[in-house]
Amino acid sequence: DYQTYKPPWHAPQSHSNSVSKNTAVITYNTYINAQNAPSPLRDEKSSAAPLTNARLQPVVNISTRTLKDEPPTAGYSSRVHAFYYPWYAAPAVEGKYLHWNHRILPFWGDKQAVQRPTEYHHPPDDIGAQFYPKFGPYSSRSLPVIDAHMRQMREAGIGVAVVSWYPPKLADENGKPSDDILPLLLDAGQKHGVDVAFHLEPYEPRTAADVRRDIHYIVDTYGRHPAFHRTRLTGGAAPARPVIYAYDSYKISTGQWRSLLAHDGEISIRGGKYDCLMVGLVVNKNDLHTLHDSGFDGSYTYFASRSFTFGSNPTNWKWLNELSAKLGMLFIPSVGPGYDDTAIRPWNADTRQLRAGGKYYRDMIAAALELDVEAISITSFNEWGEGTQIEPAVPYSHAAGSTMRTYLDYQPLQPDGYLILTKQELNNFVPARLV
Repeated sequence: DYQTYKPPWHAPQSHSNSVSKNTAVITYNTYINAQNAPSPLRDEKSSAAPLTNARLQPVVNISTRTLKDEPPTAGYSSRVHAFYYPWYAAPAVEGKYLHWNHRILPFWGDKQAVQRPTEYHHPPDDIGAQFYPKFGPYSSRSLPVIDAHMRQMREAGIGVAVVSWYPPKLADENGKPSDDILPLLLDAGQKHGVDVAFHLEPYEPRTAADVRRDIHYIVDTYGRHPAFHRTRLTGGAAPARPVIYAYDSYKISTGQWRSLLAHDGEISIRGGKYDCLMVGLVVNKNDLHTLHDSGFDGSYTYFASRSFTFGSNPTNWKWLNELSAKLGMLFIPSVGPGYDDTAIRPWNADTRQLRAGGKYYRDMIAAALELDVEAISITSFNEWGEGTQIEPAVPYSHAAGSTMRTYLDYQPLQPDGYLILTKQELNNFVPARLV
């Protein structure tokens, strides 16, 4: 069991709304040359001026222009959710870079990969992303960064930050445990009027009993904070419930999920303090039936590449939404500005989705707005490794020996162009049932 952290808000109050140790040194000339080679897929152009001598310094000014010059809006919406990643580390705070130095992943079918040294990116100039953040390779524990992120989300009309979450002492292989960042995110969210929900990440082994323990910890530790997100998305007079997204939900069997999510389940969370609105991942065509049989309240599609799964393809959303309604479930489509993970998966160009100056994002949002849904999720606010971020990015280049790496940027949009697009395109989103 976890040792429950007792935050300062723990007194009763009303609710408002394993890092790899392989440190092999490698060179990047071949990799960087491949990244800069002409490609018919690359219609993203960078405006960064070539560098000839000293490297360009990372951007560290946290002050950004606001969206106040944009057309007035009714404000943010708790029905607009953005997936948020708190797994970045930087020397000024943690003593080293994490995730910005993401290892270059071998092809899934490459049986010889274990015989080669692991290759890593080398921040601050060389990061594991195809775009470069306006704040530079920052720490997710930086209070100015957290404050700026919450302000940016609020100004863009996003009402809920869905935070990637691992249990205490656990992390993905490229990061470090980040549960201790949640109090900072919740406090900043309260300041700027953005709620925080939880995106359960997979770990091994993870059973339904583990998820139950995780939910108990989340509710007991953070459930009394005013920024802890609760909702009545499904309508009715039932109490508002926490919203929990479960990534890779298919890795737990239907029988195990039912033991947790069915009202008569052996370890059920239903009907009490720990009852949550549970949202599972729909990947394949049959997943909705599986999620329904498992006891989930709804589904989401997550992936920003429309070519990646059945669920992520907007042409399938109407069918998924209609079936969800028949099954008495929520359907939460996930929209994204594009997808490019080739800085960490160089072999995955077929999944790349170019941003086309914002057209890709507009088209995904338009497809979601055609549906009668109660919420829309955005993939993502800051998943830089997969190139799905809407967080501001800037033109950036750096020299690596005799080669030059030039990052993609958002032009013809401004660095905060995808925040502005979010506000503009989702300003007219009217959920199916307001409560």
